[in-house]
Amino acid sequence: MLRFILRRLIYGIITLWVLITLTFILMHNLPGDPFANSQKLSPEAKATLMKTYGLDQPIWVQYGSYLKKIATFDFGVSFNYPTRSVNDVLKQTFPTSAELGMYAIIIAVIIGLTLGIVAALNHNKGWDYVAMLTAIIGVSAPAFVIGPLLSYFIGVKLGWLPPALWKSPEYKILPTITLAFGTLATMARMMRTSMLDVVSQDYVKTAKSKGLSRFAVVVKHTIRNAMLPIITILGVALVNITTGAFVVEQIFAVPGMGKFFVQSISTNDYTMIMGMTIFYAALLIVAIMVTDVMYGVVDPRIRLAKGGK
Repeated sequence: MLRFILRRLIYGIITLWVLITLTFILMHNLPGDPFANSQKLSPEAKATLMKTYGLDQPIWVQYGSYLKKIATFDFGVSFNYPTRSVNDVLKQTFPTSAELGMYAIIIAVIIGLTLGIVAALNHNKGWDYVAMLTAIIGVSAPAFVIGPLLSYFIGVKLGWLPPALWKSPEYKILPTITLAFGTLATMARMMRTSMLDVVSQDYVKTAKSKGLSRFAVVVKHTIRNAMLPIITILGVALVNITTGAFVVEQIFAVPGMGKFFVQSISTNDYTMIMGMTIFYAALLIVAIMVTDVMYGVVDPRIRLAKGGK
């Protein structure tokens, strides 16, 4: 197990380095520069700023300097906010984005798995159609469509919940539902498919023939084995939900990372783009590693071969 984890860690570091390199290259090939929109800057002032931030150096020199900073977990200073470092922005905004993502993943897992289980146990019946219709809507409608609709009809027209901002618990309901809906739908469809596949397996038929109650067969034999595909995507879904919060945060004026990330792209804020990209990439890699380990723990039939293979 230790060799497996170490090997995964090495693969993760290599993957992160490749992503850093590609992002760095693509970022420096964007049209313009971080100070292109500063109309009031004289050519001399702009040249001074470029020199101050090291942007007048050759690309390979900038790349080497940035890798040295990354090695010490220093993401640099934001070009849009010269008095603040990217690390400070992450420390301030990530807890809010993480809180929204945590609420969304909890809702997505609970409701998504429930819908999938109910649909599978009532295959080709009313509840199956209702669950799958909900899943189809969730997969088809993106957050930037669902969010404004919920905000307008439930928040503005009906006045049941606040349409925006991030304050007391009632303010957090609409952005959480919006963010959770797509992942909820995906999990419901996967759980239904997996449940239907497991139900037809011989060990489930054997359990039924032994006289076990339907509840015992479903809980002990069906759900546990049907959960494996869900565990496989759970880590990635968690990071994707947090990343997807960028759009939701903009819609509901949530003070998370979305505001800074969107602004950094439109203004070519190199350090902010790189810092947030690397941060999320690291989260994704860790999530995949944890998922791989959990996959072997949940199903006793799955064993890591000697040598971490």
